[in-house]
Amino acid sequence: MDLRDQWNRLLPHAQPLGEDLLARYAEQHRHYHDQQHLTDVLQTIDELAEFAEDPDTVRLAAWFHDAIYDPQADPGENEEVSAQLAELELAAYGVAAERVEEVGRLVRLTAKHDCEPDDRNGAVLCDADLRILSLPPARYDEYAAGIRQEYGHIDDRDFARGRMSFLQTLSETRLYVTPRGHEEWEQPARDNVTREVESLGPEAARPIGGLIPVVYLGAALGAVVASSVLFGRGLGAAPKWPAGPEEVSGFPVWAPIAGTALSAGLACAWFRRSQQRLLTVPAILFTAVGMVSIGLCWWRWPAAQPGAAMSERWPYLMLASVALVLAGALLALARRLRLAPPYAQAPPRWLGVGATAVCGAVLAWVVVSAGEPFVQARLETANTVSTTTTIEPTQLPVQLDGTLAWSREVPATGAIAGTAGGVAELRSDGVVMSDAATGQIRWRYSRADVQNAASSGWRGLLVSPDGRTVAAHLPNAQYGAPAGVDLPTYAVLDAVSGKVLTEVHTDGTALAVDQNQLLVAEGNYVVAHGVSSPTHWRAQVRCNVTQGELIGDQAVVVDACGGHGAVVRGLDTKTGDQRWEADLGSRFDLSAELDPTTWVGDLAAVPDSREVSGLIWTGAAGGTLYQWSVDVSEGRIIWTTPVPGTPRPRLGSSSCDAQLAATHASLVLITCRTANDPGQPQTYDVSSLSPADGTPQWHHLLEVPAKLQKPSYPRDGFGLLPDGRVVTLMPQANGSCSPVMIGSSGVQPRPILPSTNTVPVAHSEQVTCNQPAVTVAAARPVFSDGTRLFALN
Repeated sequence: MDLRDQWNRLLPHAQPLGEDLLARYAEQHRHYHDQQHLTDVLQTIDELAEFAEDPDTVRLAAWFHDAIYDPQADPGENEEVSAQLAELELAAYGVAAERVEEVGRLVRLTAKHDCEPDDRNGAVLCDADLRILSLPPARYDEYAAGIRQEYGHIDDRDFARGRMSFLQTLSETRLYVTPRGHEEWEQPARDNVTREVESLGPEAARPIGGLIPVVYLGAALGAVVASSVLFGRGLGAAPKWPAGPEEVSGFPVWAPIAGTALSAGLACAWFRRSQQRLLTVPAILFTAVGMVSIGLCWWRWPAAQPGAAMSERWPYLMLASVALVLAGALLALARRLRLAPPYAQAPPRWLGVGATAVCGAVLAWVVVSAGEPFVQARLETANTVSTTTTIEPTQLPVQLDGTLAWSREVPATGAIAGTAGGVAELRSDGVVMSDAATGQIRWRYSRADVQNAASSGWRGLLVSPDGRTVAAHLPNAQYGAPAGVDLPTYAVLDAVSGKVLTEVHTDGTALAVDQNQLLVAEGNYVVAHGVSSPTHWRAQVRCNVTQGELIGDQAVVVDACGGHGAVVRGLDTKTGDQRWEADLGSRFDLSAELDPTTWVGDLAAVPDSREVSGLIWTGAAGGTLYQWSVDVSEGRIIWTTPVPGTPRPRLGSSSCDAQLAATHASLVLITCRTANDPGQPQTYDVSSLSPADGTPQWHHLLEVPAKLQKPSYPRDGFGLLPDGRVVTLMPQANGSCSPVMIGSSGVQPRPILPSTNTVPVAHSEQVTCNQPAVTVAAARPVFSDGTRLFALN
């Protein structure tokens, strides 16, 4: 084919322009994009002329498509300046404007060869330009060698990466658009491309570079799956707490199934290498939907409402939205890296699929697992109201004259306990601390996701031996609790300031607390949760743990099995290692038919000593309650003594759980004397023993009306003053309800004397004995009758 004749046939009046173009294609730096390439393109256009709308316009575009060729130019730059040259020169030679515009468009089209199927002119030019790919291997190799010569300024490694990027981009779509080109040339061209790619692979570090986009793809698909799981958790959650059974719909299984199916479809599109542009659509869609969802979650984020707690629905939906945005960003990054020269060559399919699956599974697990602590922390923050104070408790002298110090109506309370910070009240949703001298509320801690905490009874409040730390049992709502989120069931608080020291989730029962740790019984395990230190240990013992105390560097616990005895053990508070054990079964004939939690009673540590005293009920002589004492330094039982006439614990409504309390000089025991018939008055024995040897100091009998009788009354209804006297609230013969002082001088009612310094709200006739609870705070008796809290001097 004579190129001059071809040009003169197209534009006979523009011979100078033809000579200029031939000179351009003869430049010395051209080793492939030369006159031979132009000839091959023109010949192919002749073969495909029937598929073009205007073959001469296509031929004219072929003359200009590589008119300007600089191997060092940026991608697409050569095609752009060649199109501009065509538009300028052809217009100067009087070519019709429509034809000039079409030539410019066709030249620009050769930059990426991404013509549409209905673009007949473009299809013919693109197929002609890529015809070289389908020629016999020897000719293809000459073409590849010519390309390498043109890019001689680039080292072998970078050229291999760039060349593979170009070939990778070509192979991702249909190479030939015309029917003839696709039928006859497609497969030979792909064979040639594959052969060249394999020859370039080692220079481009194929196994490493090609894996990086696959890793990002796997991460994107894992984020999609994680988003679907988090979305399902959000939909399955109750809208608020407390929730009824009908409001908890459960986890929708279809959500993760849909997310997994979508991820599988995206993976197939990636590895089939067809219509790769479609991967850009879900990347944009994921990002857009995720951003909109984040905005909706932020806008609809519920505000705190009294009596209604935030559930995990909104935190999980927010996390699902963030994960979807992450998926879109990772998918777009994977697509972009795949087109970059260093990462263009794909690894073997088995390796790519495996890497995608592993990366996707790992990221999905990480995102879902990390979501639970986020939701947990968000729920704790959103549902917790906590106030603190820097003001020390009021220090006023206590006159012990029976005058009313203060009185305040309160909601129905649970347990009350005296602390260094005042009087702690366990309410249905948390703890309130009142100043023992003035009755003013010092701080409060409450959680909206807690339901009926007051029902925990006396075990709902634990106070450290120094009174400066308090642990409150705060059970979660029964329905609507988040699956997989461990909300705290115990809050450990500084009694003076109200600062939250730690929050612990456990299904066990807290035994004791101090400034260092919270001691919890979980079956036959003893668990220590760090409070002011990270100490955490878990120790297994033989039987179920029923009681425990923290004494210095030891945790003293009692574990008992029905018919298998009971053992007192000393555990190291730092490691949980056992230091000693004392077998109570060697001293007592223990019951085999009762639950150990009923016949192993209180523990009480004698202040500023190494002695712990406890209670245990045996079946001997028809049933006897024993008191015992252990030296925790040596791990030996010091003494034991029987408490005659006591009924079996928890044997009907007229029985009781004995209370054991200690001062420096006495051990005070409060228990039932006999198990009378229901509805009859009960006789209580209030006694005091010497901690050193168990010898009696004093004891008195107290008649308790039937309406006060319940198993927990000895624990709730009596308080121990620092001087060893016991105080309680008792109905009197005249129908009034007044405090009663019990000590070495006997049982002495102390009518309440109104004080001129208080608001006259609580006269003795206004005080009821329906639900009495007593504690001692700052050496001051504090009472609750279920509706009113008041303190005496």
